[in-house]
Amino acid sequence: MQSFRDTIRARTHRRIPLTVFELIDSINPVIRGWGNYFRKAHVRKLFNRLQRWIVRRVWSHRFKRWRNKGWKMLHESVLYSKYRLVNLLSLIPDLNLKRAAPRG
Repeated sequence: MQSFRDTIRARTHRRIPLTVFELIDSINPVIRGWGNYFRKAHVRKLFNRLQRWIVRRVWSHRFKRWRNKGWKMLHESVLYSKYRLVNLLSLIPDLNLKRAAPRG
């Protein structure tokens, strides 16, 4: 987990002159790869915490202020819909679908 955070930290360093689209394009493969690798374990709470941390890193990169108001301008729904940020929780397979499958 520490190496994942270090990789995201290095790619979201505030002095790197990237737009939000370019930033998200550079971190999406890392998020998707790490999430697909660990999605079979019981990581729902961990993924939720990491997802919120990643969003804060994107806000921090974009607005470059401590306690910034990035959440007002780049709401999470906008990051996931318009900018196509990978949602870690969506990578977890739904166990209820396996139970609801018809037997036959």
